[in-house]
Amino acid sequence: MAPDPLELESRKRIYECVRNSPGVHFREIQRRTSLPIGVLEYNLNYLVDRSLLSVDKQESFSRYFPCGQITAEKQRMLSALRQEIPRGIILYLLRHPSATHGELLTNFTISGGTLSYHIKKLVTRGVLRLEKVGRESRLTVIDPDKVADLLIIYRRTFLDKLVDDFVAAYVENSGRTVALEPPPEPSEDSEEE
Repeated sequence: MAPDPLELESRKRIYECVRNSPGVHFREIQRRTSLPIGVLEYNLNYLVDRSLLSVDKQESFSRYFPCGQITAEKQRMLSALRQEIPRGIILYLLRHPSATHGELLTNFTISGGTLSYHIKKLVTRGVLRLEKVGRESRLTVIDPDKVADLLIIYRRTFLDKLVDDFVAAYVENSGRTVALEPPPEPSEDSEEE
């Protein structure tokens, strides 16, 4: 019988950190668990090799997700939502669908080039849609309900007042009720399909 990969307390802490904050990056896991970098790296690789976690490597970040709990589409969305500027863009577009680049730019303290860079990444990752309307380009969130649900479910892990404000307004205006905690960990008795 193979040993339980979560038998070690440090591995269990890492797994719980990722399960509770899907899309969290390496350095944030290190901050939250206070584990030495070498120990963290070894144990993350161990958990990835045993298919308990998956890793999404983009540019200089490695983002971790619990395997089998979050679809690839939601992983792309969470990866974007875990970054401050893309999260701000998405939140703005959820409240102001079909906004232009100029409208977005007036609400951020970043350069037009930086905004364009992040918009291009979000379009490429399938989170935003860019539509030409005459001479203007309009931006919309491709699946606003899924993004809103992710923000609601994981709102406590963002530590961002903008997310809290959006969630409060969204729930109030839509009259929706959704789970406010991350999904439960699958039991050992459940079989994967």
